Amino acid sequence: MKTLAFLKKTFLENIREWKILILVLVFAPFFVYLMWGYFGATPGSYHVLVLDRDDPGEVSEELAALGSPGLLATWREVTRADGEPVFEITEVDDLDAGIELLKTRDADLLVEIPPDFTTKLVDYVEGRSTRPALLVNHGDMANARGQMAMAYSDYIAFGYVSVVTEDPSPLDVRAQSITVGPAPSEFDIYVPALLVLALIMVMFTAAATLIKEVDKGTISRLVLSRLSTAELLAAVSVNQVLIGVVALILAIGAALSVGYRPEGSLVAIVAVGAVGTLSVVAISVLVAAFMRTIFELLTVGCFPFFILMFFSDCMFPLPKIDLVTVGGFSYYLTDLLPTALTVRAFNRILNHGASLGDLWVEVLSILGLTAVYYAVGTWAFTRRHYQVW
Repeated sequence: MKTLAFLKKTFLENIREWKILILVLVFAPFFVYLMWGYFGATPGSYHVLVLDRDDPGEVSEELAALGSPGLLATWREVTRADGEPVFEITEVDDLDAGIELLKTRDADLLVEIPPDFTTKLVDYVEGRSTRPALLVNHGDMANARGQMAMAYSDYIAFGYVSVVTEDPSPLDVRAQSITVGPAPSEFDIYVPALLVLALIMVMFTAAATLIKEVDKGTISRLVLSRLSTAELLAAVSVNQVLIGVVALILAIGAALSVGYRPEGSLVAIVAVGAVGTLSVVAISVLVAAFMRTIFELLTVGCFPFFILMFFSDCMFPLPKIDLVTVGGFSYYLTDLLPTALTVRAFNRILNHGASLGDLWVEVLSILGLTAVYYAVGTWAFTRRHYQVW
């Protein structure tokens, strides 16, 4: 009964402090729409500049068409599975001007076609020479899009020259997608991490519920009521898991509203999300143990929040530093944070169609870490703030 009474108290307090509650609930949906707008505005095609110096010389128009005009046409004709062009080709006249566009990343790649490109192709076709035609790529090695554009444009160029010269490559490469249906977009890949943001935000409401009792001095009344630490944290946990699940559902709704279509079950997402929220509450208890005022939570407390956000693969992919492999499942350094495992589970459900039965390793790992954080957090919080005599 004491747990239910404190659960009702904390629930009503969360409703009364509606501004913080709304911030927690709308934070993830806001980022879903923000990232959707960002990826929608980001060009899907690689912007390739072409400096065409090709001079076909005295060859016939038919052979001249096999040189740079044919290569440019082939680049322009390549499309993705959704029908969008892979390359946005822009012809330039000045090498230095093109390099400046590469430096500012207004273009991804600059391909220079030399003056003898057509001549060498014709000589090869007619058997007068075996010297290869030359393409020169100019790119920024630190630009990942530029590297992808270079690899893709080179692949198309090799294929084009092989067809023109009727000299098939000794190596045949075939690509086989591991996903069923269209390949996921960049936004689709980020959705699992964006959903975990909804759970991470619960850290503020969970920690605030505990710290507020310390800040206002009302925690002494709870001690005198003989409400045990376990009963106190049980009430907080139930309340915060409900908030986390609602925030998660709102974030999923935001993603669905902009056209996202998950591969797996939304029920599985909510179930794993509830477990993930519980882990965030456990971390919140540990955070609350070292703070006494709401001001400290809103200042110093931002540090653990950003640790969860940045090191759970919620903002950008991190290097996979192996810790241990158990039964074929690899644990990485970031998996010391249960939210990182939650991102992995969400990704398997949403983008690879995994069911709850496929995720027992992730779920058990999250629960194990949750138990550890709860144990440490409960000990620290009891020792510093809540010693019942």
